[in-house]
Amino acid sequence: MEMTGFFRRRLQLQLLLILLAAVSVAALSVLLISDSIRNAEQGVIADIGKQLNAAISELGQQYSDRTTSDPTWSGLPTSTQDVSLRAISQAVLRSYPGVEGGYYVGSQFLGYSFPTHDNPAAKTDVPSAERSVIQEVAGRAESNGKAEQLLRGGNDLVLIRATSMPQGAGIAWAMQRRSRVPTSGGRRALLVALVIAALLSVGGTLQMGIALRRGVKRIQDGLATLEKDFGYSLHEGSDELGEISRSVNRMASVRRRLEDELRREDRLRAIGRTVAGIAHEIRNPLNGIRLSMQLLAKRLKQGSVQSEDLGLVIGEVDRMDALLNDLLAFRETKKVALTEQNLLPVIEKCVHLVQPQEGTKKIRVHVQAEDAALRARIDSQRLTQALMNLLLNAVEATEQYGDVELTVHTENGAIAIEVHDSGPGLTEEQQKHLFEAFYTTKPDGTGLGLAVSREFVEEMGGKLTYKNSSPGATFVVELPVVMNA
Repeated sequence: MEMTGFFRRRLQLQLLLILLAAVSVAALSVLLISDSIRNAEQGVIADIGKQLNAAISELGQQYSDRTTSDPTWSGLPTSTQDVSLRAISQAVLRSYPGVEGGYYVGSQFLGYSFPTHDNPAAKTDVPSAERSVIQEVAGRAESNGKAEQLLRGGNDLVLIRATSMPQGAGIAWAMQRRSRVPTSGGRRALLVALVIAALLSVGGTLQMGIALRRGVKRIQDGLATLEKDFGYSLHEGSDELGEISRSVNRMASVRRRLEDELRREDRLRAIGRTVAGIAHEIRNPLNGIRLSMQLLAKRLKQGSVQSEDLGLVIGEVDRMDALLNDLLAFRETKKVALTEQNLLPVIEKCVHLVQPQEGTKKIRVHVQAEDAALRARIDSQRLTQALMNLLLNAVEATEQYGDVELTVHTENGAIAIEVHDSGPGLTEEQQKHLFEAFYTTKPDGTGLGLAVSREFVEEMGGKLTYKNSSPGATFVVELPVVMNA
């Protein structure tokens, strides 16, 4: 039992380790790919930052050159400044593919352009989606000199940077939009594939564990049933546990065949012992009859025949008749007639019948009943014969002036009739063969009395057993009790 528990715990531990390994692989895969994506993203951001810094630096330099070379700059209309600055940003940003930008002066956008935009028409308006963010970054740059903002949306990264120009002339800003990871599609697909594989592994492990547990439980239940009914066959599945079930069924089939062969051999041996016992028991009276007849023939020639000579022959014939009666009783197949009745009258009748035998040895037979109204379903004829055999054996085993006690009581839901004598008792060897047919320790016994008695008691749904007691011997007849109405 402890070994079974050990292997069950070992199997559960193995399944748990497999499950933990699958989860760990999935988690590690997610971490590695996420880290790879993050590193790649950081590289993209760094590259964007370099381009934006360079573009902003040129935009600032060109703005300074333009404003210092034209003393009337500050007096020009805003629209004229916007057109002039747009020409500058167009020329500068054309060298930076994907970069858009311009200037933020006096709380308004000037000179915005996106010269490398893939739209054939020139793009002259600040993107509405990022306009408020650009203003917020420009405001921070006015206070801090520099500012930036990174936006993540869907598959895009948007980096906005702004730098204040010398002497508070305004803010130069630039922005670039890129895919978050240039190869994110393949990596993301790999990540999804690894997660799905890990989930399938976890699900498969759980399903395998549940199926294995159910299969082991089914085999355990089958083996428990097989202990009670050896004709039962375990369910044979198509998996590995099915192979175990098939092996168990083959073993059970071989065992059933061997047990059938052993039972046949036991029956043959029993028949042989029975035949040998009958031959032995019949040979003795036949020899006695033969010797008596030889003596009778001799005396007939002499003319001195006496009645005692015939008595010897008649005695041996009676002995053979008693043996045959015991044999017929042992194999009797007459249907048992069970009726519900009081036990005490049947017991008292048996005691009355055995009184002539007890008188010759001055033996006292005591009857003690727990309840005079105890009832059972019995065949009174069979019970009488069984109790008579037990009482006669007890009287014969008891020495002169001894006692035979017959007690009746209920025990474990049954009526127990105990017959106890004060004789020498039985040896261990005698107890082993006690209810075997033709086994006897009496010089003139047939060895069928106890075997017939046990057969009769079992036909009434009870059992006849021997109970160790010292001194003497105790036989117990147990019958199902019938409760009083």
